[in-house]
Amino acid sequence: MQRRIALAGSSGLVGTALAAALTRRGDTVVPLLRPESVERIGAMAWDPAGPAPDLTGFDAVIALNGAPIAGRRWTGAVKQELRDSRIEPVAALADAVAESGVPVLLSASAVGVYGDAGETECVDGPGGTPPGSDFLASLCTEWEAAAAPAHAAGATVAQLRFGHVLSAAGGLLPALRRVYLLGLGGRLGSGHQWLPWIVRDDAVRAVCHVLDGALDGTLSGPINVTGPTPVRQQAFSEALGRELSRPARWVVPRFALRAALGEIADAGVLTSQRAVPRVLHDSGFRFAHTALPAALAVALADEA
Repeated sequence: MQRRIALAGSSGLVGTALAAALTRRGDTVVPLLRPESVERIGAMAWDPAGPAPDLTGFDAVIALNGAPIAGRRWTGAVKQELRDSRIEPVAALADAVAESGVPVLLSASAVGVYGDAGETECVDGPGGTPPGSDFLASLCTEWEAAAAPAHAAGATVAQLRFGHVLSAAGGLLPALRRVYLLGLGGRLGSGHQWLPWIVRDDAVRAVCHVLDGALDGTLSGPINVTGPTPVRQQAFSEALGRELSRPARWVVPRFALRAALGEIADAGVLTSQRAVPRVLHDSGFRFAHTALPAALAVALADEA
């Protein structure tokens, strides 16, 4: 059955591939773009700071907005940008969902919501692992809470807690590949911290799976969009080094990461999140990529 989907964040790493996947299967995808960016036929102008858009007639809204978290120090201004680019748009879309009677809202979040969980297995769904307390965890908690008006109006709401999405087109992998090709790859900190990963193709398929489950009323709430086999950072580094034929011989100590990156080192690089996709697994989703070495080969070829 063809559905009409409003998509915010359609130009991002997951959004571009998701729009293509939904279109291929017969859904109509309408990108929600700022007025000055509306150039594509079929897009809808939307200013997150303005009135809620009229979304009457849509079957679902998917919100994947958010300024990049990595790649810069978390100054006060950057932290405000991270909050404003996530919480404000989701709140506006939740209001629009409520006012327009849209039945489903999927909103992006991240496994950063768990904070530094150490060896704890971070599970989603009812009775799942509680949120952490660092900046990133607090940001994700507010991000998810911004969807409350849609839930209060009776819409089915799901929060997509993404792990590291692996693709040569963006995210973590291109930056790491550049480092490794210079011969500088290796362990970050102790290397003992858990790193949840998922290949972009599986991430997109998972979002489609959640969308279908939300539309038929079987899936909602927080859902980990991560692969089934999180690995320790050292194992990830070694596997990437083998795939790129570059040794992962270097060790970047904790103090050096903190000096170079500031707060993001503790909240984004040195934290441990052993996130597992309990809801996806229990709802019958099947991953195409479960073993890291083969997954890295696929991800490094994913440049579109």
